[in-house]
Amino acid sequence: MTKLAEIKKTKLDRKLSNTISMYIVIVIFITLSILLGLILDTLLKTVVVFTIVFGLFSLLQVLFGLSVVEKIIIRLMSLKSYNKTIDVEVKVAKDLLNELKSSLNIQSDIELMPINSPSINTLAVGRGEHTHTICITSGALKKLQTEELKALLLHELYHIIHKDTDYLTTVSGTFGSPMLIYKLSREKIAKLRKAWNEGKINRRKIANGVVLHSTIMVVSTLFIPLSFLSNVFVSVSKEFDADLFAAEILGKEVMIKLLSKAMENCYKFDTEFSFIRYHFFVDPNCTDAQGKINFISGTYPSIEERIKHLENTLM
Repeated sequence: MTKLAEIKKTKLDRKLSNTISMYIVIVIFITLSILLGLILDTLLKTVVVFTIVFGLFSLLQVLFGLSVVEKIIIRLMSLKSYNKTIDVEVKVAKDLLNELKSSLNIQSDIELMPINSPSINTLAVGRGEHTHTICITSGALKKLQTEELKALLLHELYHIIHKDTDYLTTVSGTFGSPMLIYKLSREKIAKLRKAWNEGKINRRKIANGVVLHSTIMVVSTLFIPLSFLSNVFVSVSKEFDADLFAAEILGKEVMIKLLSKAMENCYKFDTEFSFIRYHFFVDPNCTDAQGKINFISGTYPSIEERIKHLENTLM
Protein backbone atom coordinates (compact mmCIF):
# COMPACT_ATOMS: atom_id res chain seq x y z
CA MET A 1 0.00 0.00 0.00
CA THR A 2 1.37 3.42 -0.94
CA LYS A 3 1.73 6.26 1.52
CA LEU A 4 -1.06 8.14 -0.30
CA ALA A 5 -3.39 5.15 0.09
CA GLU A 6 -2.56 4.97 3.80
CA ILE A 7 -3.31 8.67 4.18
CA LYS A 8 -6.65 8.30 2.37
CA LYS A 9 -7.50 5.27 4.50
CA THR A 10 -7.04 7.27 7.71
CA LYS A 11 -9.00 10.28 6.41
CA LEU A 12 -12.14 9.63 8.47
CA ASP A 13 -10.14 8.79 11.60
CA ARG A 14 -8.11 11.98 11.27
CA LYS A 15 -11.21 14.11 10.68
CA LEU A 16 -12.87 12.59 13.74
CA SER A 17 -9.71 13.07 15.78
CA ASN A 18 -9.47 16.73 14.79
CA THR A 19 -13.16 17.28 15.57
CA ILE A 20 -12.75 15.79 19.05
CA SER A 21 -9.53 17.74 19.56
CA MET A 22 -11.35 21.01 18.76
CA TYR A 23 -13.74 20.43 21.66
CA ILE A 24 -10.89 19.42 23.96
CA VAL A 25 -8.99 22.63 23.13
CA ILE A 26 -12.12 24.70 23.87
CA VAL A 27 -12.56 23.03 27.27
CA ILE A 28 -8.88 23.49 28.13
CA PHE A 29 -9.03 27.15 27.08
CA ILE A 30 -12.03 27.91 29.31
CA THR A 31 -10.51 25.95 32.21
CA LEU A 32 -7.11 27.66 32.01
CA SER A 33 -8.76 31.08 31.64
CA ILE A 34 -10.73 30.52 34.85
CA LEU A 35 -7.61 29.22 36.63
CA LEU A 36 -5.68 32.31 35.51
CA GLY A 37 -8.47 34.45 36.96
CA LEU A 38 -8.34 32.50 40.23
CA ILE A 39 -4.58 33.00 40.47
CA LEU A 40 -4.92 36.76 39.94
CA ASP A 41 -7.74 36.95 42.49
CA THR A 42 -5.57 35.11 45.00
CA LEU A 43 -2.53 37.31 44.39
CA LEU A 44 -4.47 40.60 44.34
CA LYS A 45 -7.05 39.52 46.96
CA THR A 46 -9.94 40.58 44.74
CA VAL A 47 -12.30 37.74 45.70
CA VAL A 48 -13.71 36.45 42.35
CA VAL A 49 -13.48 39.54 40.13
CA PHE A 50 -10.85 38.22 37.70
CA THR A 51 -12.30 34.70 37.80
CA ILE A 52 -15.65 36.03 36.56
CA VAL A 53 -14.07 38.37 33.99
CA PHE A 54 -11.78 35.70 32.58
CA GLY A 55 -14.52 33.08 32.62
CA LEU A 56 -16.92 35.37 30.74
CA PHE A 57 -14.21 36.38 28.26
CA SER A 58 -13.35 32.78 27.41
CA LEU A 59 -17.02 31.81 27.13
CA LEU A 60 -17.84 34.76 24.84
CA GLN A 61 -14.77 34.01 22.76
CA VAL A 62 -15.94 30.44 22.23
CA LEU A 63 -19.56 31.42 21.53
CA PHE A 64 -18.89 34.36 19.22
CA GLY A 65 -15.17 34.80 18.58
CA LEU A 66 -14.69 31.45 16.86
CA SER A 67 -17.20 32.41 14.18
CA VAL A 68 -15.10 35.39 13.03
CA VAL A 69 -11.54 34.32 13.80
CA GLU A 70 -10.70 33.50 10.16
CA LYS A 71 -11.87 36.99 9.12
CA ILE A 72 -9.64 38.53 11.79
CA ILE A 73 -6.61 36.57 10.61
CA ILE A 74 -7.28 37.54 6.99
CA ARG A 75 -7.58 41.18 8.01
CA LEU A 76 -4.26 41.00 9.85
CA MET A 77 -2.64 39.73 6.68
CA SER A 78 -3.70 42.94 4.87
CA LEU A 79 -4.81 40.89 1.90
CA LYS A 80 -6.37 43.75 -0.06
CA SER A 81 -3.06 45.58 -0.41
CA TYR A 82 -1.54 43.24 -3.00
CA ASN A 83 -0.13 44.60 -6.25
CA LYS A 84 -2.76 44.44 -9.01
CA THR A 85 -0.04 43.60 -11.55
CA ILE A 86 -0.24 39.97 -10.40
CA ASP A 87 -3.92 39.61 -11.33
CA VAL A 88 -2.95 37.19 -14.12
CA GLU A 89 -1.01 34.99 -11.69
CA VAL A 90 -3.92 35.08 -9.24
CA LYS A 91 -6.31 33.88 -11.96
CA VAL A 92 -3.94 31.05 -12.91
CA ALA A 93 -3.71 29.96 -9.27
CA LYS A 94 -7.50 30.05 -8.88
CA ASP A 95 -7.90 27.91 -11.99
CA LEU A 96 -5.37 25.41 -10.62
CA LEU A 97 -7.20 25.35 -7.28
CA ASN A 98 -10.51 24.57 -8.99
CA GLU A 99 -8.82 21.87 -11.06
CA LEU A 100 -7.36 20.24 -7.95
CA LYS A 101 -10.66 20.50 -6.07
CA SER A 102 -12.38 18.71 -8.94
CA SER A 103 -9.77 15.94 -9.07
CA LEU A 104 -10.03 15.42 -5.30
CA ASN A 105 -13.85 15.63 -5.37
CA ILE A 106 -13.96 18.57 -2.95
CA GLN A 107 -17.45 20.08 -3.06
CA SER A 108 -17.09 22.92 -0.56
CA ASP A 109 -16.16 26.48 -1.55
CA ILE A 110 -12.54 27.48 -0.94
CA GLU A 111 -11.43 31.06 -1.50
CA LEU A 112 -7.96 32.00 -2.75
CA MET A 113 -6.63 35.36 -1.58
CA PRO A 114 -3.25 37.00 -2.30
CA ILE A 115 -0.82 38.33 0.31
CA ASN A 116 1.59 41.09 -0.60
CA SER A 117 4.91 39.44 0.31
CA PRO A 118 8.02 38.38 -1.67
CA SER A 119 8.22 35.23 0.45
CA ILE A 120 7.02 31.85 -0.86
CA ASN A 121 4.31 30.95 1.61
CA THR A 122 0.64 30.14 2.14
CA LEU A 123 -1.72 29.71 5.04
CA ALA A 124 -5.19 28.22 5.31
CA VAL A 125 -7.92 29.32 7.71
CA GLY A 126 -11.57 28.43 8.27
CA ARG A 127 -13.94 26.32 10.36
CA GLY A 128 -16.67 24.30 8.69
CA GLU A 129 -17.93 23.90 5.13
CA HIS A 130 -17.65 26.86 2.74
CA THR A 131 -15.60 28.97 5.20
CA HIS A 132 -12.07 28.08 4.13
CA THR A 133 -9.61 30.49 2.59
CA ILE A 134 -6.15 29.74 1.24
CA CYS A 135 -3.97 32.86 1.41
CA ILE A 136 -0.99 32.84 -0.93
CA THR A 137 1.92 35.25 -1.20
CA SER A 138 2.69 37.24 -4.33
CA GLY A 139 6.17 35.70 -4.14
CA ALA A 140 4.73 32.21 -4.55
CA LEU A 141 2.55 33.33 -7.46
CA LYS A 142 5.50 34.90 -9.28
CA LYS A 143 8.35 32.49 -8.53
CA LEU A 144 6.82 29.00 -8.62
CA GLN A 145 6.42 26.80 -11.67
CA THR A 146 2.99 25.29 -12.34
CA GLU A 147 3.76 21.91 -10.73
CA GLU A 148 5.31 23.58 -7.68
CA LEU A 149 2.27 25.81 -7.31
CA LYS A 150 0.06 22.73 -7.53
CA ALA A 151 2.12 21.08 -4.78
CA LEU A 152 1.69 24.12 -2.57
CA LEU A 153 -2.09 24.12 -3.08
CA LEU A 154 -2.31 20.35 -2.56
CA HIS A 155 -0.48 20.74 0.75
CA GLU A 156 -3.12 23.20 1.97
CA LEU A 157 -6.00 21.17 0.53
CA TYR A 158 -4.80 18.17 2.55
CA HIS A 159 -5.13 20.22 5.72
CA ILE A 160 -8.63 21.35 4.74
CA ILE A 161 -9.82 17.85 3.74
CA HIS A 162 -8.65 16.32 7.02
CA LYS A 163 -9.92 19.20 9.20
CA ASP A 164 -6.39 20.18 10.26
CA THR A 165 -7.32 23.72 9.21
CA ASP A 166 -10.53 23.64 11.27
CA TYR A 167 -8.60 22.47 14.31
CA LEU A 168 -5.83 25.06 13.90
CA THR A 169 -8.37 27.85 13.41
CA THR A 170 -10.03 26.74 16.66
CA VAL A 171 -6.66 26.95 18.43
CA SER A 172 -6.19 30.46 17.01
CA GLY A 173 -9.71 31.48 18.03
CA THR A 174 -9.13 30.36 21.62
CA PHE A 175 -5.52 30.42 22.76
CA GLY A 176 -4.45 32.74 19.97
CA SER A 177 -7.36 35.17 20.46
CA PRO A 178 -5.75 37.46 23.09
CA MET A 179 -2.88 38.25 20.74
CA LEU A 180 -5.24 38.66 17.79
CA ILE A 181 -7.39 41.13 19.75
CA TYR A 182 -4.30 42.96 21.01
CA LYS A 183 -2.90 43.39 17.50
CA LEU A 184 -6.23 44.52 16.06
CA SER A 185 -6.65 47.14 18.80
CA ARG A 186 -3.10 48.39 18.27
CA GLU A 187 -3.81 48.60 14.54
CA LYS A 188 -6.98 50.60 15.21
CA ILE A 189 -5.12 53.07 17.46
CA ALA A 190 -2.48 53.58 14.76
CA LYS A 191 -5.23 54.33 12.21
CA LEU A 192 -6.93 56.78 14.58
CA ARG A 193 -3.66 58.64 15.13
CA LYS A 194 -3.05 58.77 11.39
CA ALA A 195 -6.55 60.16 10.81
CA TRP A 196 -5.97 62.74 13.58
CA ASN A 197 -2.67 63.86 12.05
CA GLU A 198 -4.42 64.26 8.70
CA GLY A 199 -7.20 66.29 10.31
CA LYS A 200 -9.93 63.78 9.42
CA ILE A 201 -11.34 63.32 12.95
CA ASN A 202 -11.91 65.61 15.94
CA ARG A 203 -10.25 65.50 19.36
CA ARG A 204 -13.20 63.86 21.09
CA LYS A 205 -13.44 61.01 18.61
CA ILE A 206 -9.75 60.15 18.80
CA ALA A 207 -9.78 60.40 22.61
CA ASN A 208 -12.74 58.01 22.90
CA GLY A 209 -11.23 55.62 20.37
CA VAL A 210 -7.79 55.57 21.99
CA VAL A 211 -9.27 55.03 25.47
CA LEU A 212 -11.50 52.19 24.25
CA HIS A 213 -8.83 50.31 22.33
CA SER A 214 -6.16 50.95 24.96
CA THR A 215 -8.50 49.37 27.52
CA ILE A 216 -9.02 46.39 25.22
CA MET A 217 -5.24 46.08 24.81
CA VAL A 218 -4.69 46.14 28.58
CA VAL A 219 -7.34 43.47 29.19
CA SER A 220 -6.08 41.27 26.34
CA THR A 221 -2.53 41.62 27.68
CA LEU A 222 -3.62 39.73 30.80
CA PHE A 223 -4.55 36.80 28.55
CA ILE A 224 -1.46 36.91 26.33
CA PRO A 225 0.34 34.16 28.34
CA LEU A 226 -2.35 31.83 26.96
CA SER A 227 -1.40 32.79 23.39
CA PHE A 228 2.10 31.46 23.90
CA LEU A 229 0.58 28.04 24.58
CA SER A 230 -1.12 27.90 21.17
CA ASN A 231 1.85 26.24 19.43
CA VAL A 232 1.88 23.48 22.06
CA PHE A 233 -1.31 22.05 20.56
CA VAL A 234 0.24 21.51 17.11
CA SER A 235 1.64 18.17 15.93
CA VAL A 236 4.66 17.66 13.67
CA SER A 237 2.89 14.91 11.73
CA LYS A 238 0.37 17.25 10.10
CA GLU A 239 3.07 18.97 8.02
CA PHE A 240 4.84 15.73 7.16
CA ASP A 241 1.58 14.10 6.04
CA ALA A 242 0.53 17.09 3.92
CA ASP A 243 3.96 17.10 2.25
CA LEU A 244 3.67 13.38 1.52
CA PHE A 245 0.17 13.83 0.12
CA ALA A 246 1.39 16.36 -2.45
CA ALA A 247 4.57 14.37 -3.17
CA GLU A 248 2.65 11.14 -3.87
CA ILE A 249 0.50 12.93 -6.44
CA LEU A 250 3.10 15.12 -8.17
CA GLY A 251 6.36 13.39 -7.30
CA LYS A 252 8.90 13.71 -4.51
CA GLU A 253 11.20 15.93 -6.59
CA VAL A 254 8.49 18.57 -7.11
CA MET A 255 7.76 18.82 -3.39
CA ILE A 256 11.43 18.97 -2.43
CA LYS A 257 12.04 21.69 -5.02
CA LEU A 258 9.10 23.65 -3.61
CA LEU A 259 10.45 23.39 -0.06
CA SER A 260 13.94 24.37 -1.23
CA LYS A 261 12.56 27.44 -3.01
CA ALA A 262 10.58 28.36 0.11
CA MET A 263 13.80 28.18 2.13
CA GLU A 264 15.69 30.33 -0.38
CA ASN A 265 12.86 32.87 -0.65
CA CYS A 266 11.89 33.35 2.97
CA TYR A 267 11.34 36.95 4.07
CA LYS A 268 9.90 37.92 7.43
CA PHE A 269 6.43 39.41 7.43
CA ASP A 270 6.01 42.95 8.74
CA THR A 271 3.67 41.70 11.45
CA GLU A 272 4.74 39.19 14.10
CA PHE A 273 2.79 35.96 13.50
CA SER A 274 4.66 33.53 15.77
CA PHE A 275 1.48 32.87 17.79
CA ILE A 276 -0.30 31.51 14.67
CA ARG A 277 2.75 30.25 12.78
CA TYR A 278 1.20 26.78 12.48
CA HIS A 279 -1.25 28.12 9.86
CA PHE A 280 1.58 28.82 7.42
CA PHE A 281 3.26 26.50 4.91
CA VAL A 282 6.62 27.62 6.36
CA ASP A 283 7.36 29.76 9.41
CA PRO A 284 6.46 33.40 8.60
CA ASN A 285 9.48 34.56 10.61
CA CYS A 286 11.82 32.18 8.75
CA THR A 287 13.10 30.60 11.97
CA ASP A 288 12.33 27.07 10.77
CA ALA A 289 14.21 27.76 7.54
CA GLN A 290 17.25 28.58 9.64
CA GLY A 291 16.86 25.45 11.71
CA LYS A 292 16.34 27.30 15.00
CA ILE A 293 14.45 25.53 17.75
CA ASN A 294 12.02 27.19 20.14
CA PHE A 295 11.03 25.20 23.20
CA ILE A 296 7.45 26.51 23.00
CA SER A 297 6.93 26.16 19.25
CA GLY A 298 9.36 23.32 18.64
CA THR A 299 6.52 21.04 17.54
CA TYR A 300 6.73 22.69 14.12
CA PRO A 301 9.29 20.93 11.84
CA SER A 302 12.00 22.85 10.01
CA ILE A 303 12.16 22.84 6.20
CA GLU A 304 15.30 20.69 6.32
CA GLU A 305 13.48 18.13 8.48
CA ARG A 306 10.58 18.06 6.04
CA ILE A 307 12.90 17.50 3.07
CA LYS A 308 14.71 14.68 4.89
CA HIS A 309 11.39 13.10 5.82
CA LEU A 310 10.33 13.05 2.16
CA GLU A 311 13.66 11.58 1.07
CA ASN A 312 13.56 8.86 3.74
CA THR A 313 9.88 7.96 3.29
CA LEU A 314 9.58 7.99 -0.50
CA MET A 315 12.55 5.95 -1.66
